[in-house]
This record gives sequence, structure tokens and C-alpha cells, in this order.
Amino acid sequence: MFSRFRIALGLALVLSLILAIPVFAGGWAVITLDELPMDVVAGEPLTVGFTVLQHGKTPMDGLEPTIIANLHKEQEFVVTAEPDGRPGHYTATLTFPKEGEWRWYINAFSMEQLMPMLTVSAPTSDVASQPALKSEPVTAPVPMLTLVRLSVLGVGLTGLAFVFWRRSRLAVALTVVCLLVGVGSFVAAPDVPEVEAQGKSSSETISEPSISQAELGGRLFVAKGCITCHIHTKVVLASEYWVTEAGPNLTYFSASPEALFMRLKDPSSVKSDTQMPNLDLTKVEIEALIAFINSK
Repeated sequence: MFSRFRIALGLALVLSLILAIPVFAGGWAVITLDELPMDVVAGEPLTVGFTVLQHGKTPMDGLEPTIIANLHKEQEFVVTAEPDGRPGHYTATLTFPKEGEWRWYINAFSMEQLMPMLTVSAPTSDVASQPALKSEPVTAPVPMLTLVRLSVLGVGLTGLAFVFWRRSRLAVALTVVCLLVGVGSFVAAPDVPEVEAQGKSSSETISEPSISQAELGGRLFVAKGCITCHIHTKVVLASEYWVTEAGPNLTYFSASPEALFMRLKDPSSVKSDTQMPNLDLTKVEIEALIAFINSK
């Protein structure tokens, strides 16, 4: 019985050493997505770009990374990424066959890193692809004020003819008054807006509510490879990520937005000997990461 225990313990130690060897031998890397995929639609190709950096520093060429995606462990597909342009950069085109919440991983070098869950929406309906119906203009009824104006103008014109016939001073005065009132009412009248049959504009349609800045930062924390070096238990499915713990635990860490911005924008400008890589983050990405790191 004791011998079996020693054998099991020895095997456990050997397995632990085997798993630890890649870390101590330089066998880990940071996988950084170019950008977080958004608005993914089933059946439509999605191009994903990412960079593989050994220890977050050295671009790694000559790899054959694969992307594995599965839907509820029922439907799965694998795509091989190809080198693209700059050192250590690879791209792959994914086409998700069905809508749903897809889990996906990037397998590069010696690690398989889980990426943020992808919400794939259904293809647009046939109704949306049909040509839009032409809107027919609706003839607005002639307002009463316009009828009165036309009547006054008509009386004025009739009076003008009567003036030339009778040469009456009273007719001249009435004609001048009617013409002035009729013409003046049209000149001073505001424009009547054209009435058309219209549907709701695109700005009035209800869109899917956007995620919060802190939630976006949590996804970027994974997509940009921060999770590879830093533990952060607020990350969704945090326990499923492969973490080297090369950097400090950020679960309870917080700092001023100004200090974090400088640190994320250019780490070496804050600390010259830092091991933290410059991920070329945009201002929007940095602000989202700050909101996530400082979230309570």
C-alpha cells in the first residue's frame, strides 16, 4: 500500500516537473489580438489577427498557430493561422456556422490560450435583404386659410377688371385693398412642410445595449494577453486561463487613471527595466482597461 503511494507521489512530481519545464525554459508566450472581434455574424467570414511574443517581448516566427472554436462542446472547427507581414504576426479567417455563444482558443508555441467568449448572431433575415418599398407622397388637404387668401386675391383681380370698365373710385380702392391683402398674405405666410409617408428612421430603431466600459476592459484584459502574466479573478472564467504569474496579482490593485494610462501607453517610460511589453494600445482600449482594473 505504501509502495503504491510512493509511486503515485513520484509520478505526480514528475508530471509537475514536465509541466513546469516549458516555463523555466522560456516555453511561454503572450498572445495579443490586434482587436477584439465585435458584431460577428454566422456564415460571414471574420479575419482575426494576433501577435505571439515569447515572454511578451520577442516576436516568434515560424509557428503554425491554430484556432479552435466550439459551441457548447457540440460543434467544433479548427483553422490554421498564417504568417502575415510583421514578425510574430499571424492571421486566420473564421466562419462560424451557427449563432450562439462560442468559446475559442489560440494554440501557439507551447500554450493554448482561451479568448473572450464570442457572441455570434444569426444571419440577417430575408426581409432585410428585400428592396425597400417606395414611399408614396401623401397629398395634404388644402387648408382653410389658403382658400380665404385665394378668394381675396380673386376678388381683387375681379375688381381690377371692374375698374377698367366703370372707372369708379370706390372700385379702385376696394381693388387695391384686396390685391394688397391677397398678395401680402402669400408673401408673409410660412412655408408648409411637405407631408410624406415615412417609416421609422434607423436612429429610432432599438439597438442592442452596449457593454459597460469595465466589461469591455475585462475582455481586453484577456484579448491583449494581460491575463498571461497577471491574475485577475474578476475576469470571466478566470480559473480557466493559463497564467504564468510573471507579473503581480491585479485582483485588488488600483491606481490613479493618470498613472495607469502612462503605464499602459508606454511601460518603459515609467520604468526603464520593466518586463511589461508595449502592446500598442489605443486610447479607447487603455481607458477601458483602466475602468476594469479600478472596478470594485
